[in-house]
Amino acid sequence: MIKRYRKHIAASLMMLVLSAESLPAQEGGDRPQDPVLVADMSIEKAIDLVLKNNLTISSAGYGMAMTDTEYRLFIKKYSPEAALEGGYTNQDSPPTSMSIFTGTTQKQWDAAASLSKLFSSGTTVSLGVKEVYYDANDMAFPLLGKNTTDPAYHKPSLFINVQQELLKNAFGYTDRMQEKILKNGIEMQRNVIVNQLSALVAGALVDYWAVAVRKSAVDNARLELESNRQVRAIIAQNVGIGMAESYDLNQYNALVASAETRLEMAEQEYRDAVRKFLRIVNLPPDSKLEGMTKLSDELPPLDVEESLAAGFAKRVDYRNARTELENLEMDMRVQENGTLPSLTLSLGGNTLSQDTVYLDALNQNYTAEYPGWNVRLKATYTFDDTAQKTLARNAFMKKQQAELAVKNLRLEVRDDVLSKLDRVRMMHQVLLKTRNIRLESEMYYRKILVRFRQGKVSSVAMKNALDAMVQSRQRELEVLVGYNVALLELDLAKNEMFERYNVDIGKYLSMKEK
Repeated sequence: MIKRYRKHIAASLMMLVLSAESLPAQEGGDRPQDPVLVADMSIEKAIDLVLKNNLTISSAGYGMAMTDTEYRLFIKKYSPEAALEGGYTNQDSPPTSMSIFTGTTQKQWDAAASLSKLFSSGTTVSLGVKEVYYDANDMAFPLLGKNTTDPAYHKPSLFINVQQELLKNAFGYTDRMQEKILKNGIEMQRNVIVNQLSALVAGALVDYWAVAVRKSAVDNARLELESNRQVRAIIAQNVGIGMAESYDLNQYNALVASAETRLEMAEQEYRDAVRKFLRIVNLPPDSKLEGMTKLSDELPPLDVEESLAAGFAKRVDYRNARTELENLEMDMRVQENGTLPSLTLSLGGNTLSQDTVYLDALNQNYTAEYPGWNVRLKATYTFDDTAQKTLARNAFMKKQQAELAVKNLRLEVRDDVLSKLDRVRMMHQVLLKTRNIRLESEMYYRKILVRFRQGKVSSVAMKNALDAMVQSRQRELEVLVGYNVALLELDLAKNEMFERYNVDIGKYLSMKEK
């Protein structure tokens, strides 16, 4: 992604030139008041400013907090579940020979409360209590010389039930696989977000440097204007004493006007760059920047083996590809397990009691005087389950594709890291050479200016010397910025930008997680 930011500033670099030390040929002039730029702000502080204030990064914090959505939806199945149930029944029945015992009207209300939970072992446990109150208008009949009726009874019971899958999803096998897949998915999503933020911060750094670079462009444009004015004054003096032609003065009148235009354009571009960076860090447009980092011109230690090892270990695309392969291997096992029959074992137990008084009936449950238990085994199997067989086949093929993708990506990472290392070395060599060219051009300009004052050099040669000096500074700027971009690209290729500058990215994102 850093390539996009590099291309983004490539066109503007053509208009930028390095600020130089004051030359003997410089003349004083009015300088507009610009935002304060202190040239010692560290990259770490610049990154901190971007991470704290950038609106895109603030939004990414919420995205980071939502990466566990699928996982949280999945583990909801392990949450305990409470259930309450109750009802009332009033039933009239036609009289029969048994009505003397059962009555013709039965009234019953019941209530039940239970708590159940599924564990990661695939075991479901349910326990609860149930109460039934039953009354009927059974008729009185003689019993040992007494007329009596059956009273209404409370019939509470306590129960527990355990259910276990023995084959398909045996002891939670597939559930644990799916949970691991979802956890890996969280890590992959978060890696992608952090990687995107790395590229965003890298782009912000390029824009950050562009502020200082455009300020240098203003200084250099002003230097070019002052140098042209100085040469024009010398030509005017020489024309007066017959040592120069008047058309030379016409030429430098045009050059001065052109330099004034370039200065105005450079100042406008500088103001635009300041506004853009302030927008990136979400600061008011009238804020003043109190520090700008210097562009690096030093060559860091470059070890091929260490860089490749870092790329393979830290690159988000390669790490995610390996994690995706791991997920597909687990999914293949899940789908293979899904082809097995389902064999479910259920075990249950309960205690019953009965009494006309509810509390007495409930206390009888604890004595387990009337226990009960049950065992149930259930098997189901779908013959020629083409859907499940297709899922298992596709899971295997996707795993094979992922293996090939990992191998191919490993080669890409290797080439990318090696290419970035080569580019850093090359850009540093070019920087040293362009710096030498700039120094030689400045010395040439100083020496030829002395000759020009003596009338021994033409205005054309003077103009060529000035153009060569300005162009060499511009070229050095382009290479210096390109070298720093190459360093950023190398950090991104190894996913070490935040690590290099000791940035705890989680600190900026964790505030959104709840």
